Amino acid sequence: MRIAVIGDVGGHAIPLRHELDRLGARADGSLPDDLVVVQVGDLIHRGPDSAQVVDMVDGYLRAQPAQWIQLIGNHEAHYLQPPVFAWPESLGRRHIRCINRWWKNGSAAVAAAVDTADESFLITHAGITAEF
Repeated sequence: MRIAVIGDVGGHAIPLRHELDRLGARADGSLPDDLVVVQVGDLIHRGPDSAQVVDMVDGYLRAQPAQWIQLIGNHEAHYLQPPVFAWPESLGRRHIRCINRWWKNGSAAVAAAVDTADESFLITHAGITAEF
């Protein structure tokens, strides 16, 4: 089993798609059977494609939930609680509802424990505080 930990995507759908392709994602958008992706949050903001990134990840979470672990970063947390920082960009309502759905149904978490044959790891986003 391969585990790919993908850091802050920041609203950049094309680089995310290229990385997933490099890891063997198929033309239909599915992940190879031997791959688990852990995305550490901050999917959104900064880049031009936040909505497209949310749509892409939502597809993986719906189709292959055992192979896509989505963590919450401080930018997603911005839509789950009263904002703790000002940000000039905002997601549309549909994508805000999507992130809230992930949180409410357990598709997204603040941390993930990942075991390999040799080691165990606790993965989280550095921007998430104990108060969250």
